[in-house]
Amino acid sequence: MSRVAGSSIFTFQKNKRGHSMAHTGESKKVQFVSTTPHRLRKRMTEEDEESTEQEHKVKKEDKENVKAPRTPSKNLSAALYKTPAKKSKSSEPVHQPSMVEEYFEAHGSSKVLTSDRTLERLHTPKLDRETLIRLLEGKPSCYSKEIQQLHKKYCKHFNKWMLQLKLGFSVLVYGLGSKKALLEEFRVSHLSQEIHLVVNGFFPSITLKSILNALTCEVFDHQGSFRTPADQIQFISKTLKDSPDLNVYLIIHNIDGPMLRGEKTQCALGQLASLPNLHLVASIDHINAPLVWDQFKQSQFNWLWWECVTFQHYAEETSYENSLLVQQTGALALSSLTHVLRSLTPNARGIFKLLVKFQLENKDNPSYTGLSFQDFYQRCREAFLVNSDLTLRTQLTEFRDHKLIRTRKGADGVEYLIVPVEANTLVDFLENEEGD
Repeated sequence: MSRVAGSSIFTFQKNKRGHSMAHTGESKKVQFVSTTPHRLRKRMTEEDEESTEQEHKVKKEDKENVKAPRTPSKNLSAALYKTPAKKSKSSEPVHQPSMVEEYFEAHGSSKVLTSDRTLERLHTPKLDRETLIRLLEGKPSCYSKEIQQLHKKYCKHFNKWMLQLKLGFSVLVYGLGSKKALLEEFRVSHLSQEIHLVVNGFFPSITLKSILNALTCEVFDHQGSFRTPADQIQFISKTLKDSPDLNVYLIIHNIDGPMLRGEKTQCALGQLASLPNLHLVASIDHINAPLVWDQFKQSQFNWLWWECVTFQHYAEETSYENSLLVQQTGALALSSLTHVLRSLTPNARGIFKLLVKFQLENKDNPSYTGLSFQDFYQRCREAFLVNSDLTLRTQLTEFRDHKLIRTRKGADGVEYLIVPVEANTLVDFLENEEGD
């Protein structure tokens, strides 16, 4: 047997054709095996020779400073030179900006386009508060009948509310629309014969101290003062504990108001709500109001949630808000003064009116910086409003909490008192007080 190469047995055999004779003769002359095809090797050799010749030619043209444009040779490979037409087909043009450049050009431009539709273009850009209230109240709702039916439906729950309050729960009313009229109806129908206190939590100057003062002074007839709110809460707790038959009802409109949603205020209200014979009824309107109470506060309040969707306007709740459509007049300040003074004792109202009268007497004096504390104390003693400077300082602290007065020190170090309200508003305030 003759020896046969393995490659001829274990490889695929091709059909022999007539024109393959020329290739057979050439293959016998090859002395080595290469993985690169013969045609490509030959082409690369030719391209290397042409590129070398081209480089020598370019160097020669540079030396002779030939300005004529160079054109590529017909035999030059596409790998070494690409015409602009071919480049535009294979990739995007060089001058075309990328998406990143377009983004920064769009957002980095100094030209800002804004709308010219402003309030100044209206025929009546700003209204006075009385006109705004008249316009809001002038057009009745087309669903007034259905709203009234909802109100009557919720009024049927009042007996359940009273039972739940006596069982130690606190009633919390929530839902779309103002709940003030509903809670007022509950107060009139079921609490008129009970000891109760109403707190407007939406009022801009309401404070925890004013609530505690109303409980200690108005409800329990306590004339003394307290150093801290904790002392007042302890006094209220002791008084209610010593009188188990005494029941006090506390109604808070908008317990989630801006001035009541603080940590210390909610802790104090929770301590009051946890007292056995102090019963709390409140309303909320803010969508995030439940986030005010953690688990401990929830256990103190012991809420029972009642959904009461009334669809009524937030007329009084929003009456103290500043609006771009309303002219900034003294009506808001006058309303605030009136509401605050009505919640104070007669002596406190007298002290404040005394300061207002002295300030109006000096309204034309450009060098007037306020009334000194010693002069104010002497005037209050002469009017039999206070019996000691400590009582006056306690009352002034309450005025500061309500932002009714402002104190400043003069160049001589003396403390001066001033009411930060315009003179015209103070005149209207005194006229309203004397008329009442």
